[in-house]
Amino acid sequence: MIMPGRSVASAVLLLALLHGLLLRPPQLPVARAEIDDDDGEEIKEGSSIHFDVTPPVVPDGAEARREHFRALHAKDMLRHVRIASMRNGSGGDGGGRHLLGSSKLPELMSDPNMFVELPMRSALNIAHVGMYLVSVRFGTPALPFNLVLDTANDLTWISCRLRRRKGKHYGRASPAAAGGQTMSVGEGGEPVKQEKKKWYRPALSSSWRRIRCSQSLCEKLSYTTCPDALNTVSCSYRQKVQDGTLTIGIYGMEKATVALSDGKMAKLPGLVLGCSLKEAGGSVDAHDGVLGLGNGIISFGVNAASRFGGRFSFCLLSTNSGRDASSYLTFGPNPAVMGPETMETRIIYNKDVTVGMGFHVDAVTVDGKPLDIPPEVFDDTIRDAGVILDTGTSLTGLVPPAYDAVTAALDSYLAHLPRVTDIAGFEFCYNWTFTGDGVDPANNVTVPRFALELEGGAVLEVDAKSVVMPEVEPGVACLAFRKLTRGPSIIGNVLMQEHIWEFEHRVELMRFRKDKCANHHIKGVSAANVHHIAPTPFPSPRFVN
Repeated sequence: MIMPGRSVASAVLLLALLHGLLLRPPQLPVARAEIDDDDGEEIKEGSSIHFDVTPPVVPDGAEARREHFRALHAKDMLRHVRIASMRNGSGGDGGGRHLLGSSKLPELMSDPNMFVELPMRSALNIAHVGMYLVSVRFGTPALPFNLVLDTANDLTWISCRLRRRKGKHYGRASPAAAGGQTMSVGEGGEPVKQEKKKWYRPALSSSWRRIRCSQSLCEKLSYTTCPDALNTVSCSYRQKVQDGTLTIGIYGMEKATVALSDGKMAKLPGLVLGCSLKEAGGSVDAHDGVLGLGNGIISFGVNAASRFGGRFSFCLLSTNSGRDASSYLTFGPNPAVMGPETMETRIIYNKDVTVGMGFHVDAVTVDGKPLDIPPEVFDDTIRDAGVILDTGTSLTGLVPPAYDAVTAALDSYLAHLPRVTDIAGFEFCYNWTFTGDGVDPANNVTVPRFALELEGGAVLEVDAKSVVMPEVEPGVACLAFRKLTRGPSIIGNVLMQEHIWEFEHRVELMRFRKDKCANHHIKGVSAANVHHIAPTPFPSPRFVN
């Protein structure tokens, strides 16, 4: 049976997509995934490939926990400044960033059922606070690198060493002087504590292809610093962000190697990779680089998804999952997405922060009651408004009208508890040993249900531990929100945890549902239980690839 209005909406959607095809901008070379096998066998239908993801781990000791949450707050605040600095494609420093907005549809693999998964792994010390790490194998031969999962960044980069020149590497101290460690510096130029890490060495990878300034591809990339288009030197970039992270390097095309579910190995060719020759910032030694999943023509997320049905998904484990737990970042149709209570809503591409992806919030409810928040707070057509999903931020940041309404409503259920006022980074804290389940009869506490009502009828309802952070200090729990002075509002990974998220750019839809993230190989589930967004006309696609 055809629902009323569906045929009209379908026609409008078709016209919008055709309009996008006619207006597609310059594009990156796209190559289909290939099997790294002598027989040249095609990838079988239903195969999957995996990138490991593990969650941040909160330390056990009292002082370590205090330092952990202080660092978490500082990281989030600086990161918000970084995201704000990227509005309108400014890149934070005017250093050649020219992100191209686009309506081009991604080229898809011939097999729409193919999907790939990458395992995600977490950082285990204070330098990695609040970060989800993904293990990705780059180069030929393939070597693994631990990269930060970042949905609000389009640049993928790895700490890099070029070929030796008179016993030294360009941009690096000699191995003897550096002891095989990084040469990074802090925000003020002071040395930072260094950890041994893996280096990506282009000279040792047969699949690395350096991009030069004279190539037409270079001028399509973001953050470039080439002197002119006629120069044959390497296509260089400089990305300076205000969370204390700077990366300077050169661009190239590289392959990523992934393991298929049938045991074979597959290569994803034609990926844009930043070979970072210098990093600065207090946390750059905590990982090997960044995996950019944001909106952009150089985005790993956009380009890899274009080979696997135009979609990717991930599931964020709880920070209480333990050091050995892991989940997956998946490219292609993921059977685990489809299940009871799966929700669907439209992806919103923020016009100010062009690398960001979010959704439209119709209402915020506490215990089922809508809060009095002006609708313009979530209107992405207004400057400094709307919502972005950011896996690199921990606490959810809200602009004052939303923050004040949310914290007042939650505090009304906890106000009888003794307040604690000296916890750095948190305004609403309580002398209460919160175990995470939201119900504590001994202290007459029940954390109310917290939900975001989204466009199309989808509802994101989160668990109590995504609303109240337990044991910020021993015996102290705090509301997991912070106030932003400027929008857009940011949904952090604490609120996103224990949900599986899927982004399908070609139709501008995202899907999500609650999931403990323990099993992402669920077979035989039906799409019949998915809450689909009501058929409405879509604007011309705004994602860039």
